[in-house]
Formats: sequence, C-alpha cells, structure tokens
Amino acid sequence: MVPRFRALLPYLIVLAAAAALLWNALHLVFTPRGDRPGPDVWPRAILMLIIVTCAVRVVTLIRKPAAKEQGVLDEVIAGAAPESDRAAAPTRTYPLLLVAGVALTIAYVALLGTLGFFVDTVLYIAVMIRAGRYRRWPVIAATALGGALAFMFVFMKVVYLSLPIGAAPFSAASLALMRWMGIR
Repeated sequence: MVPRFRALLPYLIVLAAAAALLWNALHLVFTPRGDRPGPDVWPRAILMLIIVTCAVRVVTLIRKPAAKEQGVLDEVIAGAAPESDRAAAPTRTYPLLLVAGVALTIAYVALLGTLGFFVDTVLYIAVMIRAGRYRRWPVIAATALGGALAFMFVFMKVVYLSLPIGAAPFSAASLALMRWMGIR
C-alpha cells in the first residue's frame, strides 16, 4: 500500500491545492465590464482542468493492480519505443542541454520587455528547438513563427491579456501584428 500511496500523493497534493485555489477564485469580487469575461474566468477554467486531470489520475491509480504501478513519465517512456528497442538502447542524458534550456528561459524573460512578446517568443521557440538538437531550419522557422502568432492571438484576443510590445524598433512589429489580428 505504501508504493500506491507514494504514487497517489503528488496528485492528491495538487488536487487539494487546486481545490483551495478554486474556492478563492469562486469568491473573487470584481465589477463586470460589458461583454468581456471577468478576471475570474481563466483561473477557474485552469483550476477545474487541473482538478479533473488529477481526479482522473487518482482513479486510474486506485483501479490499477498494485504490481503494475509506475509514474506517468515511466508509462510514457515505456510506451514510446518498440519492445525490441526498449531493452537494447541505453538511455542517454544531456545535462548541458538542460542547463542551456534554463539559461534560454532566463534570457527569454529578461529580454521580454526589450524585444516584445512576439519577437522574443519567435527567437525563444527557434533557439529551444535548435538546442534540442533538431536541425531542419525551415521547420524550426515555421514552428517558431506559427507558435508565436498562435500564443499572441490566444493571449491577446481570447484571454485579453496585455503583452509587452517591446522597445523600438521591435514595437513596430508587435503593433503591426496586433492591427493585423484585430487586437486593440
């Protein structure tokens, strides 16, 4: 029973924290503004998704036989490779890539005010993909541009989140994209 509880514990902790935060989000006081959603919509939606995800995982772990318990990451890794490759291929680790990812994330946050959300996100996605050892530049460029545009659209048009536009000349690109997407 101890291994089963150990597997359940992280999900139960996150579930309890999300439930407590949802309780607070249900009691937010604000003045509604026209047809726009209030500041309570997205926290509630995200917390509800977290609660549902954790509850499904808890039920799955409870229903699973005790002998086959393993974490989510173990299940994903086990199911990713064919049976013949699982035993033959040793697992390689790349600690320098981890350090590079952390450094790139810190640089992304540090440059956000200067480059603006769009330009900084395009560069971040492209460099992270390249740091992950993917080499096809046309795919990297398309993914970075598409991802940054999608994030900008969702955050600014759907969520109504104000993102940094950056300093000149980067602000010109942000403002042009905002006009193109119909964001005021």
